[in-house]
Amino acid sequence: MQLLEAYIFFIVAVILSSVISMKIPKVPVAFIQIALGVLLFLIPITIHFEFSSEVFMLAVIAPLLFVEGANVHREKLLQYIKPITLMAMALVFVTVIGAGFFLHWVWPDLPMAAAFAIAAILCPTDAVAVKAITKGKILPKGAMTILEGESLLNDAAGIISFKIAITALILHTFSAVQAIEQFVLSTILGILVGLIIGVMVVRLRIMLQTKGIKDNNTLIFIQLLTPFVVYIVAELVHASGIIAVVVAGLIHGFERDRLVRAQPEVQMSYGQIWSTISYVLNGFVFVILGYIVPNVIVEIIQNEPEKLVFLLGVTVLIAIAIYVCRFLWVFAFFKTFYYPRNTRFSFNNDETPEPMSRFHYAFIMTMCGIHGTISVSLALTLPVYLAHQQLFEFRNDLIFIAAMMVLLSLIMAQIVLPLVTKSAEIVPNKGLTFIDAKMRILAEVIHRMKMTPEASTMTSFGPVVQEYYNEYMFLLRNQSHRKDAKEFRRLSEIASGVEQHTLEQLVQEEKIDKQGLTQYRIIVDNSQHFKEADFIEKLKMMMKMFMLRYRARTGKMKKHIDIKTLDQTLDQVYRNVSARLAEERNSQNVLEIGMINTSYFTRIRSKSRRKPKEPKAKEQTRRMKLYAVYTQREVLDEMVLNGEITEHDIAVRLREEISYNEILADK
Repeated sequence: MQLLEAYIFFIVAVILSSVISMKIPKVPVAFIQIALGVLLFLIPITIHFEFSSEVFMLAVIAPLLFVEGANVHREKLLQYIKPITLMAMALVFVTVIGAGFFLHWVWPDLPMAAAFAIAAILCPTDAVAVKAITKGKILPKGAMTILEGESLLNDAAGIISFKIAITALILHTFSAVQAIEQFVLSTILGILVGLIIGVMVVRLRIMLQTKGIKDNNTLIFIQLLTPFVVYIVAELVHASGIIAVVVAGLIHGFERDRLVRAQPEVQMSYGQIWSTISYVLNGFVFVILGYIVPNVIVEIIQNEPEKLVFLLGVTVLIAIAIYVCRFLWVFAFFKTFYYPRNTRFSFNNDETPEPMSRFHYAFIMTMCGIHGTISVSLALTLPVYLAHQQLFEFRNDLIFIAAMMVLLSLIMAQIVLPLVTKSAEIVPNKGLTFIDAKMRILAEVIHRMKMTPEASTMTSFGPVVQEYYNEYMFLLRNQSHRKDAKEFRRLSEIASGVEQHTLEQLVQEEKIDKQGLTQYRIIVDNSQHFKEADFIEKLKMMMKMFMLRYRARTGKMKKHIDIKTLDQTLDQVYRNVSARLAEERNSQNVLEIGMINTSYFTRIRSKSRRKPKEPKAKEQTRRMKLYAVYTQREVLDEMVLNGEITEHDIAVRLREEISYNEILADK
């Protein structure tokens, strides 16, 4: 009962931190949570809190890393895999060894294994904290992708290094060869366990859904159990539970998009539940830190008051050592970081308009090495007793150093990063209007639906995406004075010219004849692009098509055209238009180009197909509509988080519309 009361106090503090953060958004929420933890320590109410390192690792760290693995951007992770590996693996080992020896040299009384343990604690970084602090700032090209990947993978590497160091500390024995063997073996086994169980759980959920299981609560419960089951099984076979959980999270992330379209209502509930759990656990850790550290300081002052100054000095020295190590590492591998040579993936990941100097880039990446939840969690799992129930006398000292290092990294980033990074371009109204935000959401929904594997096979795709396209075009045409509407018309004219040029080439090459052009005209007449054109534009298009048909009729052409030839014609027009518009692409017209590409894309998808059975068609349509609703909610959350929507009323109105769409979609 006393333990439950303590948890209730901590959770209430997390809730209060959210309320306070809304009033003072410039202060990182982690600072507020730590302050509330200190306040809990100071209030004259006894809070009984018993701490178990194993339970903490299972109940807090495992689910947090699982969520990180599931939410990481997989394609960008692959694009920057080399710099991420250099930061998350190689730098971790260099830091643990270098900082460990340095700390032992500065503090000879501290056992070598304990020095390695505190160095491992200070390896994990917190990309969420970086995002919060750099909100509204422009980071170097690819920096956030690298930081997110580093945060995911170095958590695992740091935790494994920490466990090896703690084992050596408890047993009073250490062998470098055995440590390397243990690391490699536990990592490989962890990957295998995470891969096997992750795939099994995903397949189980898919199988239950295909068998007609409609109990969403059961499916969600299976999902929520996954990280805990993976961690326990991995630890039972002496594998790395943390690595296994990360791999299982990645597997879940790879499969998530398909699962969303298979059962979107389950995935929406799942995403909301995990988002809440992740938020509570992160806040819970910082509140506990604020509650425990004052107690640690009191004990240090009571036993050795002069030691407090010494520990502060050690914290500053180890912070300098870690910062220098990180700076030199990024400085040395600058080209690998800034120009990743992974030509297989070509994502436009530039946040800065011009290249950055090596020194400036390395300095920013150094300041972005913020320590957060995982570092605090590891510090709190330091053992109280060693072998033979021997008291670990340095535990409070190391917790103090870790806590001060976390605070120092947060404060340094809060002060320095805004000074060395440029501010993002500020919109005059300090945020999107309701119409602008709605258009952004609609455009993103269309784009993501178009990228789904089912877009080329599911007959329900066309009508659903057409609804969103019609709504977007209605909003765009009602704001014809806008700059983006003018840009849309300019790009549409370019696309129309490319289309006619492509058809002329096909006529000259005798790949299509009169019948082929007639069939193509039917497709165009039925397309939304033609329907939305004004009278003059329609007349121009009809005249051009008439001239092309005349040339085809007077030329020596093939007498027949089959569906395959028509498909090839539509595909060729779409490819040529997309390639030409790509040359016009810039940061200001991405949405307009996407909409025009979609209009040509829907022509391809509107070709006659065999209609499926009515029940199957209705179910497909329902799933696609629910997936679209899920995407709307996801895009809206991203826009609010990124500060693109600053007015609370606008966000509320959009959420109400999305909720209403969800009700209609599920009917």
